Amino acid sequence: MDETPDPVEPPVPAVPPAERASWTQPGSQPGWQWQQPPGPAPWQQPPGVQPSWGPPAVDPPPQYGPGGPVQYGPGGPVQYGPNGYGPYGQPNYGPGWGSYQQEYKPGIVPLRPLSVGEVLDGSFATIRRHPRVVFGVAAVLAIVAELIRLAVGWSLNNVPGTLGASTISTQNTTESAGAVGGSIVASVVNLIVTALCGALLAGVVTGVVSKAILGQRVDGAQVLGAVRKRWLGLVAVSVLAELLPWSPVLLLIGGILLGQIALGLGIAGGILGGAAMVVLCPLLWGRLALAVPVFVLERRGPGRAIARSWRLVRGAFWRVWGLRALVSLIVGAASAALSAPIIVLLFGSISKGENASTTALVLAAITGAVVWMLTQPVVASALTLIYVDRRMRAEGLDIQLTQAARAADASPAGQL
Repeated sequence: MDETPDPVEPPVPAVPPAERASWTQPGSQPGWQWQQPPGPAPWQQPPGVQPSWGPPAVDPPPQYGPGGPVQYGPGGPVQYGPNGYGPYGQPNYGPGWGSYQQEYKPGIVPLRPLSVGEVLDGSFATIRRHPRVVFGVAAVLAIVAELIRLAVGWSLNNVPGTLGASTISTQNTTESAGAVGGSIVASVVNLIVTALCGALLAGVVTGVVSKAILGQRVDGAQVLGAVRKRWLGLVAVSVLAELLPWSPVLLLIGGILLGQIALGLGIAGGILGGAAMVVLCPLLWGRLALAVPVFVLERRGPGRAIARSWRLVRGAFWRVWGLRALVSLIVGAASAALSAPIIVLLFGSISKGENASTTALVLAAITGAVVWMLTQPVVASALTLIYVDRRMRAEGLDIQLTQAARAADASPAGQL
């Protein structure tokens, strides 16, 4: 019987002595220890790498393949199986290669796609770590907004209307018409002031979150300077992002007005307007959620920021919409709980047909400023983290941020 000869193994190429890694035996400790050849680690990025918030030039490789996560090591992307083994069945534990590599968290959140809890925790962590910048700017804007509201209310002789209340009397038609007109003007002023202050605060908080993610030091003057240079565009994109989702309500109002001409037109217009409002309002509210972070971090114009937010949310609409709705629900519940005593006090006076006392109005103004100062930074920081999470999942932004953060750690100053 012929015997099959053993296969001849190919010769192993010689490795120069300078490139050999050695196994050494420590003097007093058992076991072997790997010694890395001299020189920088292959996965270490050179100092000076800056984070890029703009969209990638080309489509990045997918982060998660069908067989398991894609890991990025010195040689490029490697597909690992579901059990954490390499392409040849062997485990690999080198830095940047292992399937169970420890997550990297230089700042408020880990640099990977975020969970719902991490988005909420990161929002509050931003405020806890940088209270001076966040609460300082929010307090100034809240005080300015309340002073403007009170000034407008006193000029119109309708301070309660400026604060959301009304003292309309049914006994005098002329006085009632004046009170209605004053309430409408006060409400418009209230919306404008809230939009302006909210836009400026959102721009500042977005800049703070972008640095807090990388663990960088936040310079309040620098952040304010960046917002001040583009504040007109910031106001425009913020107002558009807030008002466009409610624009379908105009269709419902138009349908109701048509009812004054013909009942059939009014019914048809009301049905079409109501259907458009039910469908378009939630759609626009979710698709435009990331417009302000796009404007601030990617330095786009208002129109391009709106279009970029629309494209970025595509494919993850319900996740973005659900996260924004959850944050809004939490903030709304907190605002109602903090404002409840003042609302009861004002409503008690108004229900009796009396004007609210000066003390009640002052307390209402103070409470409104405090509630706005505490809740709006949470909304702005959450939207920024939703934007970062979306780009991590869709464009591999976590890889760019990890490189920038590791470069900052490796630099002598310890920061970018």
